Amino acid sequence: MNYKKILLLLVAFLMLQPIIDILTTASIFLVDTNLTVGVLIRAAYMLALLAFLLWVARKSKISRIFTVYLIGLAVLIGINIVINYQVKDPYYLFQELKFFNKVIYFHIVLLGLMVVYKELKARNFDISTKTTKYFWISGMVIGIIFIIAQLTGTSLSNYSYNKTGFTGWFYAGNEIGAIMAIILPIMALYGVEKTDSWKKPWAWIPFLLLSIGMLALGTKVGYGGILIVLLSVFIGSLIMLMMKKRTPTVRANLLVSFTLTALLIIVTPFTPVFGNMFAHIENLGINFGEPAERPGDEVPQEGEEGYVEEPTGITNEQMQNLVFSSREVYAEHMQDDFNSSPLVQQLFGMGFAGNYEEPQPGKAPTMIEMDFHDWFYSFGWIGFLYLMLPFVWFAGKYLIHFVRNLKTHFTYFYILYGVAFLLGVGIAYTAGHVLTAPAVSIYLAAILAMLTVKENLIPINNTQSASDS
Repeated sequence: MNYKKILLLLVAFLMLQPIIDILTTASIFLVDTNLTVGVLIRAAYMLALLAFLLWVARKSKISRIFTVYLIGLAVLIGINIVINYQVKDPYYLFQELKFFNKVIYFHIVLLGLMVVYKELKARNFDISTKTTKYFWISGMVIGIIFIIAQLTGTSLSNYSYNKTGFTGWFYAGNEIGAIMAIILPIMALYGVEKTDSWKKPWAWIPFLLLSIGMLALGTKVGYGGILIVLLSVFIGSLIMLMMKKRTPTVRANLLVSFTLTALLIIVTPFTPVFGNMFAHIENLGINFGEPAERPGDEVPQEGEEGYVEEPTGITNEQMQNLVFSSREVYAEHMQDDFNSSPLVQQLFGMGFAGNYEEPQPGKAPTMIEMDFHDWFYSFGWIGFLYLMLPFVWFAGKYLIHFVRNLKTHFTYFYILYGVAFLLGVGIAYTAGHVLTAPAVSIYLAAILAMLTVKENLIPINNTQSASDS
């Protein structure tokens, strides 16, 4: 197998993700073990990228820089383990290592794919087209699986209480929801690029398939992702028209996106997320109308002694709960834990789930499930800043580059890839299960890596290596 085929296989791994997730579901139900098929395959991929990065570092300066960064990350994790092994009692080493593995997955895949894309681009390979194709295939597989699961009545439930939602044949509802939200803009990109007449909107069918699956989830992430993507195409098309980019494609997609947005609004009352929001509101005891009457109670009336006005509407705490689904409560507890922890923990982190106590039978220490918060409290000030360095550095460089070249870069491609990345970051902040979930973070890493290399934001070696000979 030649060098270029190896590079392509490392990128083509993206389109295999849904299959790996289904195999993971099967292994969970068939074998009661933490070492699922998904864990093993994704760990092998991470190690393959790491080995590739080290191999290329022999002749590539940027690869050596990436390698030094990862060595530094390993040192920080080692310090974290030593500190918390002495401070935390009990200390669950396996859980701690499992969490660290999930976190570093994003960084290894991001830096590894940057080198892979760099090597491909140096050989004049169209990395953006291939990445879009693999994302589209992944989205199509997910959409079809959701439809089949619903039609056959074999879909897994997303909730175990008074809410409605389904996850198809995928085990982790939060993770598959985040994956679908990140992929959806790329499905829309396929639609807009293939649609040159509003009478021929067939290329949007894959987008609709994935959207149906996202609505079936019954989550705010699923519904919000669809709305954001459609509005991005609609508003982007309007701006393009004002920029005098009045092509048939722009006019057609303006109409298609408007129609689909209107359709989404019309069907909203019939979607699971609509009922779930009301169930959540009811659970919080939110009252938008008059104060509720209590039969049998003598309640003082306005103007009488002892009268207390019952609140109506929604409080700030209730609004936060609607958005974050109790994650804000865990974040507050973790902050108190962090502030009362020793200085070394504040600098290097409290590790997995903070300074947990001996859990009750059947329960385990839990994270906040807001990725940036989990990064901060788990790795401390020094570790958090170190983790954020490549994320902020490359995303910032790309943003500055995009703004400087706004006239030429304001196209559907850059708009929708930007939306995909921002959706991933937004979900990481609010709902989690992105930067701490390898099944999701691989997509976000691929997007940032591809855009960075495509725009020449890291040095590209235009001379062929010895491996090509």
